[in-house]
Amino acid sequence: MGEITMTEQIPRHEHPRPDFQRDNWLNLNGKWAFDFDPNSVGENEKWYSKSSHHYSNHIIVPFPWESELSEVNDTGYKGTAWYQRTLAVPENWSNKRVMLKFGAVDWEAKVWVNDNFVGQHEGGYSAFEFDITDFMKFDGEDFLTVRAYDVTHPEIPSGKQTGWYTPTSGIWQTVYLEARADTYVERVHITPDLANSAAHFRIDLFVPEAGNYDLLVKADENFSTNTSVQLQPGSNRIKVSVEIPNPKLWSPDHPHLYNITVTLAWNGKTLDKVKTYFGMREVSRGKYGDDPYEYILLNGKPLYLMGALNQSFNPQAIYTYPSDEYSKNDLLKTKEFGFNFLRLHIKVDEPRYLYWADVVGVMLMCDMPNFVHYTEQSKRNWEMTLRDAIDRDFNHPSIIAWCDFNETWGIGHGGYDKEHQAWVEQMYLLTKELDPTRLVEDNSACQYDHVATDINSWHFYIDDYEKTRAHIENVVENTYPGSPFNFVEGRSQGTEPFINSEYGAVSAGGGDRDISWGFKYQTNLLRRHEKIGGYIYTELMDIEWEHNGFMNYGRSVKEFGYNEMSPGFSHRDLNNLDFLVIDAPPCPRYQPGDSVRIPIYVSHFSEKQVEKLTLKWRLDVVDMYGEMRTRLSGESPVNWTQYRVTQLPNIAFILPEEPFLGILTVWLEDNPPAPVHGGNEGQRLAANYINLDVYSQKMPRAEVTDAQTCVLRFEPNEFHSTTWEKVEPVHVGKTYGYGAGQFEYHLAIPEGIDVSAIGSLDLIVEMAAKADGEKVDWPSRRKPVDYPQTDDRKYPTDVTVSINGIEVETITLPDDPADARGVLSHNAAFHHGSYGYLTTIHVDFAGRGAIRDVLTAERKLVVQFAVKPDAQNKGGLAIFGERLGRYPLDPTIRLYARGNIGLKQGWFSSASIAM
Repeated sequence: MGEITMTEQIPRHEHPRPDFQRDNWLNLNGKWAFDFDPNSVGENEKWYSKSSHHYSNHIIVPFPWESELSEVNDTGYKGTAWYQRTLAVPENWSNKRVMLKFGAVDWEAKVWVNDNFVGQHEGGYSAFEFDITDFMKFDGEDFLTVRAYDVTHPEIPSGKQTGWYTPTSGIWQTVYLEARADTYVERVHITPDLANSAAHFRIDLFVPEAGNYDLLVKADENFSTNTSVQLQPGSNRIKVSVEIPNPKLWSPDHPHLYNITVTLAWNGKTLDKVKTYFGMREVSRGKYGDDPYEYILLNGKPLYLMGALNQSFNPQAIYTYPSDEYSKNDLLKTKEFGFNFLRLHIKVDEPRYLYWADVVGVMLMCDMPNFVHYTEQSKRNWEMTLRDAIDRDFNHPSIIAWCDFNETWGIGHGGYDKEHQAWVEQMYLLTKELDPTRLVEDNSACQYDHVATDINSWHFYIDDYEKTRAHIENVVENTYPGSPFNFVEGRSQGTEPFINSEYGAVSAGGGDRDISWGFKYQTNLLRRHEKIGGYIYTELMDIEWEHNGFMNYGRSVKEFGYNEMSPGFSHRDLNNLDFLVIDAPPCPRYQPGDSVRIPIYVSHFSEKQVEKLTLKWRLDVVDMYGEMRTRLSGESPVNWTQYRVTQLPNIAFILPEEPFLGILTVWLEDNPPAPVHGGNEGQRLAANYINLDVYSQKMPRAEVTDAQTCVLRFEPNEFHSTTWEKVEPVHVGKTYGYGAGQFEYHLAIPEGIDVSAIGSLDLIVEMAAKADGEKVDWPSRRKPVDYPQTDDRKYPTDVTVSINGIEVETITLPDDPADARGVLSHNAAFHHGSYGYLTTIHVDFAGRGAIRDVLTAERKLVVQFAVKPDAQNKGGLAIFGERLGRYPLDPTIRLYARGNIGLKQGWFSSASIAM
């Protein structure tokens, strides 16, 4: 055996099961001896024996061998591997039963202690244990060997380990020892009963001898029950109920937990004690009011699900959370984003992740991992996984639903025929039998193929506003009791709650690009329909090559840019139980002077009771110089109805007679009584915004705006010369190059302009860096549409601006950004969401005679934008025009005369000034 000294800090040192915990336990995580066994010779050669095999490598448990944190980091190996370490238990354990417990080993584990075969287990997501007492010497020299075997076989439930992301093999959850008596608590399942202010306990007890025992169930909050029970040798199931005075209900806003201690005693002597917890909450489906369809009900009230898909991978440890804090932070971020719900996608996750969901208050739908090939063996493997998951996780209040299958993966292998459908229905009914306290979905459907379900859900991935709108309207229109839509042939809808369980504008293979735009308009479209009771956006965070998360794979939060479009606005306004629907595209196009009428709705699903409401709106405009100001506003009194989508008064106005990019912000305020000392600012309850693209034709290339000012405009692609390390084809609205290089523009001064009178100028331009693949998170899978969303990883560039050969300023542009601020790029569907930084450079000709000399002699300006070869930041350059980016302007120069400019105010020309 390789010599392993346990001096390192133990990874994942916390108890793995706060829902079923004894005080006497010992964590076995850390450095173990380790070797691969590609030829599977280890059993014949007795690698489990202390002297038969010298282990040449090590692994850090509990991280899978594919992961970085395991210190093996081998993503290509599949097959057999061996683990070994010494065991040293406290002296006072010698009169206890020593239990060896595994959180999970994928897929098969065989275990030896001191050369003795202890047992075998199959199931990559299931907890298991062995009594190793009789195999131990208790001399500090005991040793433990584990043989793990995993080939991610198509008959094994493995979720997205197969064909999607890096797989997980071997030990991937905490291994620990636990001391207990031979009389012990096997299992505790708790069912809340809100109607009777009680909790019902189903407790399994193991005793070696028949007799009268005392069972005490006690809560920290001073309620308990003590029951005398007659038990027979072996396993016994006992049911007891505990009254809970004035129960505190569990909900996402108030995730109250009751800590419970279950004690088994005999003749006044404590034999075993287990700590667990539960939340007082009930999940059901039912009608509310006179609606023909049902809602999902939490504690008897309609619940609107604002959810995201969580595939629960990470870059350091893949399936295993790198630390307890890491799993907690994922859930805290979920709440920060405004989500109240996650769909835990085709993975049975770690119990501590579920614990933190309970504590933080995030509801979960838990998917079962799928197999690939539909066979009798795969069905047995899947059912075993289901039973183990429900048994282990029964007490978690955060879990409100189970989802058996996803998109017919596995069950559709060979065709989704009647036999397959019948088995799916059997598994739906089995899930209901195993856990009657939660909702169950048969198959999260993308092929319109439900069989029997508590939840009628569907998926869509569409990257177009009008197509998304038409799709949702069609689905809603075809959803009603008796409709065959979204069900297999021969089945039809009942009154099941109707939700969307996957959606997004960026699908799995949709590239590394901005999600803020699509998430906003698609969520707005879903909230328009009262019949839709919730949504699950894809997804919470990126995974490897899939880039549609609110966070990157490494958990840095992406920038959405909403706040700079509409101050105070964030994704929490979109993930809000009270939602203002703007029934319009995200950026409709108008012409100056048009009449605008926009329908507004409010979806009211919070518990807020407000008698007087005011709908307010404001139109801000960004003009042709990039300057922003408020032009119009209004308000009107409105009402809302709880658990309804209510139409409010339309917002109507006439647009100003000028081109601009607009931001129409709409918000809902309550009307508090006027305070004694004046001021009655209302609380903002809901908000939303859209952009308006007000445009008729290209702005004049030259115009005199007053007696002393002439404005010149040129398109980014009208450069006279360029030189870059790498250049892409020129786009009419955006010109860009990579690395170092320059764009040079030669601009003619219109005839009639008195060049001798010009004393200064302003250069106004929208510019950004231009990355190639530097910002793509998973460069091994590039897509033509890749344009990564703005985040904390910046890509700056240093741009030196020269006019008529004189350097006037060097500017550092912070990044090559793309998010909701890049309105015009989104509207053009080019470099989705990309935009630049509005840059204004004032140049006074005093002391810069060379600028004036060229201007006077040749009646031109030579403007150069250069990223020099010796620049500190050689991040390329993108120059935006008036139809792309964030600002509705072409590169613009304002010429200022000391006296009269030479042409009358109002003169203009549409002819290009580029030479």
